[in-house]
This record gives sequence, C-alpha cells and structure tokens, in this order.
Amino acid sequence: MSKIFELYGYRLNCWNELAENNLKRVWCPFMDDECDGGGNRYLSAINVKSNAKLRAKIKGKDTIQTGICSLQIHENEQPWIVCPRRLLSLKNSNLSEYQLHIRRKLSEYSELDKIKTHKAWSEVKIKMEVSNDDDEMKSFDYTFDYVISAIERKKIVDIAALLSFSPEIVKKIAEKNGYTIAYRNTEYWIDDFPTDPLIIIEVMTSSTSGGDKKKRTQTAMACEDAILNGMEHNAPGINYRQVWARMVSQLIVKSQVALAWNGRTIWLVQDVLADYISKSTALVLPEYLSEKLDEVNILAVSYGDAIRGKTTEVIELKETQLFSGTISSSDAGAKTKGFIDIVKVGALPPKTQIWKSLLNKKPLGNWKVE
Repeated sequence: MSKIFELYGYRLNCWNELAENNLKRVWCPFMDDECDGGGNRYLSAINVKSNAKLRAKIKGKDTIQTGICSLQIHENEQPWIVCPRRLLSLKNSNLSEYQLHIRRKLSEYSELDKIKTHKAWSEVKIKMEVSNDDDEMKSFDYTFDYVISAIERKKIVDIAALLSFSPEIVKKIAEKNGYTIAYRNTEYWIDDFPTDPLIIIEVMTSSTSGGDKKKRTQTAMACEDAILNGMEHNAPGINYRQVWARMVSQLIVKSQVALAWNGRTIWLVQDVLADYISKSTALVLPEYLSEKLDEVNILAVSYGDAIRGKTTEVIELKETQLFSGTISSSDAGAKTKGFIDIVKVGALPPKTQIWKSLLNKKPLGNWKVE
C-alpha cells in the first residue's frame, strides 16, 4: 500500500521534534514559506476547524494545504515526488539550501555567468495568434514554469520601440512590477531589463491517482491521517499516464520555442519518471546521457541511497543525470534517433492481444447505421 514518504519536507518514517515543530507552522522547507500544496491542490485543502485533534496540533489556522511531498509505493523503493516545490522552488526569491545542488547543476549546464546577475520569473504565460511561413494563423497558448535571464541597463525609449508600447506605458508597468528605474542624462532607464541568455525551466512531477474515499486514500484524507497517526495511514497511488501525457504534449514545443529565442529549455524530472519514459516509449534515455545541452534537455534527479538511512534531516537531492539530444534526426536514413521518438510506442503488441482483450470484455451491443 502506498505511503507518504515526506510530509511538509520531512521523512514521515523518521519523524522527530524538528519535524513536529515544522508541522505546527505547516512550513515548506523548499519554499521557506508556508506550504501552498504545490500551487495546484487548493481543492484538497484541509479544514482544521472541523477536527479537534488537528486544531490541537496546528493552532491559529482555519485551513491548511496538503503537505505531501512524495509517495512511496512499496517499502525500500524510490519514492515518487508529487509536489513541484520538492524539486525546485524559486518562490519569492527564497532560495532553499536543500535545492542548492539542483540550482548549481542548472546553472552549470546553462553556462550562466557567475559574475553577472540573473533574475527568475515564474508562471510566465504567452497566449497569442502567430502567423506561420504560409501566412496561416496559429494559436500559441503555453505557460512556462520558470524563465531565467541575464539583465542589462536599457533606455525606456528603446524598450518601448522594441515592445511597441509607449514609453509612459513601459515606465508604468516597470514601476508596478518592481523593476529598477533610474533617471540619468535626461532619460529614464530600466537597470535590470531581461536579456540573453534565456533559459526556460520546466518542473515535471508525478500526479496522484484520485484515491478512494472509503479507504481514505484521497490526498487530503491521507495527509490528515498522516499528521495525526504517522505511518498508520493509506495514501493515493501514482498516475503515470497523466503525468506522461502532460509532459509529452509540451516537451517538443517548449524546446523549439527556446531554440527560436536563442535559448534552451531544461526539463527537471525525477529519475523514476525518466525510467518510465524509457520503458514505455521508443526513446531510451540512457542513450542520450550527456554533459552539455542540446535541442531537448532532461535533467533527471534522484534520491539515490539517501532513502536507505534513517536521517531525520530534510533530504537534499544530489544525484543528477543530464539527457540531451536533437528533436529529430537530420538525416532520414540515419540510424540515430531524436527526442521525437518520445511520442512513439516503445513496442507494438501483437494483433492477437486485441482479440484477447475483446473476448474478455462484454460487448456494448450491435453497431447499426440507420
């Protein structure tokens, strides 16, 4: 039965006073802020007011977000991370000491200059109509998890010309969003306007299955039971196909976009998800092990042997592997593959399997055309 491996950042099977004090604040050590449930679990919020035992543990709060960081499907197996904050969080510029290794690796592969200042933006949305080479209008509607860029000093009049805004609008927007505006030589400047290099970081963690209300395996129920009863709880499973569908629908597109902008996209995933990709598609990731970025890039992170011990500290993920390669082979006759193989089936089942499956399922009825 699935169990919660980490609750509000701490291992549930090694719970101690430090973890209990952290729980009282429902604190996320990866954001260095109150847990927000990963930013997408608001419907799973827990009502503290309705449970006297919860009120005794967590004072001064009416509701809290579910703090499930990771799930362990079977004992001694690698846990599955289900909260994106567990892998990487740059929220409010609170840079967690527990994610230092990942940030270093992302900077190293992106070749970001250590001397220059870089800034980060989160949830950057672009929704627009764009014409292609055939003058056909195509829609582009995507949100980027994080965008990292260098900054430079730039005149507001030049920014206005670049963005087709008036200087007054540029200045107003910059002031609203906290940019550094300076007046020198009779002109207004933005001293920290984004510039190349541009890096997009996409964080992909696993989804949970819906859970069973009767067995109390729904996310909120599992979290509540873990808070009150420790390891005596049941947790939801992992929805492999859902997370894979989300990733595959964006992997090539977001990689192409960054290339067109003279930048790169790096997908930050867990090693167990990378293994699942290799097992279920025609793309065998170990064949793309690399030390530098290419057109498509996946940085796989692992707990490694950190789960073997009984540490009471928050685990920093320090094992990484970079997989990178081209989107597709440039030569139609070449044996080398590209990341386009990620959308292809790993192996085709024999046709006898469909007959077997149909035999084992009751028909709906006859198909009739009137």
